[in-house]
Amino acid sequence: MRRLAVINGLRGYAILGVVYFHLIGVFFNRPGWYSFSVGNVPIFPLTYLGHGWLGVDLFFILSGFVLYLPYANGSRVLKTGADLRGFYQNRASRLLPLYYITLVISIFFIVHESNIHDWSFWKNMILMFTVTFNFTKATFIPSYNYVLWSLGIEVLFSVIFPLLIWLIVKKGIVKFCIAVFYLSFIIRVISCFYPEYIVAPHLNIIKDSLFGRLDDFVTGMLICHWFVTDWKQKWFEQYSILLFLSALIIITLGCYFSDYVFLGYINSYFEPLINTSFQVGFGLLTLSLLHMKKNAVSFLFTNKFIQLCGMMCYSLYIWHGNMRMVFIADYTALRIITYLMFLFLLAFLTYRYIEFGNKKLEDILPKNDEQPKPSLKPGA
Repeated sequence: MRRLAVINGLRGYAILGVVYFHLIGVFFNRPGWYSFSVGNVPIFPLTYLGHGWLGVDLFFILSGFVLYLPYANGSRVLKTGADLRGFYQNRASRLLPLYYITLVISIFFIVHESNIHDWSFWKNMILMFTVTFNFTKATFIPSYNYVLWSLGIEVLFSVIFPLLIWLIVKKGIVKFCIAVFYLSFIIRVISCFYPEYIVAPHLNIIKDSLFGRLDDFVTGMLICHWFVTDWKQKWFEQYSILLFLSALIIITLGCYFSDYVFLGYINSYFEPLINTSFQVGFGLLTLSLLHMKKNAVSFLFTNKFIQLCGMMCYSLYIWHGNMRMVFIADYTALRIITYLMFLFLLAFLTYRYIEFGNKKLEDILPKNDEQPKPSLKPGA
């Protein structure tokens, strides 16, 4: 099945946002450096500058969409042991080779900082090589490659994905989604009572565990279901621009909400709602773009450059953290430009020869024409 241009574009903006956040976002505080007050209400006109990390939230939603798409439109099924083995083989071959290559390289470069005679080193190695590092506070953000925390969540989601498909078949997608949204929200509420599990300004190992973020993935699955079943299709097409603008407003309000909680203007017990606000915003954004006709707005998400960034997002993501540590000893324009050039070159090489080494180059590059809507017929 050919890729959806819009989904590639959204992934492109997600990865550019994350790279920006880890490269330049460190210079901005959470509200984006500048603020002013209207009465007693603080206003953050540059709030987006402090929220590049939202690319990870968008990644989770889009992963749910992409992984569920062939099962939603009937081109794949998970009914037999062979189906299950095929699913896990495909996911492992897609995610693990590049993961292990970057892991070995990371260890090679920083192993001198560790004592190989210390049990903690080997414990970390076991957790990293079994992709179970998300289960401990000390390794939730891996010291060998700090960006891998979200990849660990992605892998765990892949592990339980067949169970989710089975639950959807048994209970229906509406009941399934309601149950997951309730479960994830409750887990995030529980995390508010355990601040000692905060491992970064916006990460808590309870809130950001697989089940604390499962509703992100399921949001993408629900959007996919609506898309392939043509739910409200004409309505979405008619009001796509209005929905797009509404989505931007909701995402902006979510950023403000996040800023207010982070800075103490709002009680931290409201933090579980932040994820929900971004799910609504990114969900509407995705639906509006999927139903939008060709225009200047859709071009921003379907041009070849942003699509290619999205298609290479896994390689870009997995390399960008450690390469930043290597190239950015000090922040100069030359170092930043050099870093970006080498990052995109290395990412393209691993995208071409490791992620999709058995495919022709023209099959893994953006197409001139946009993809037709997936058929609902089994085997399409």
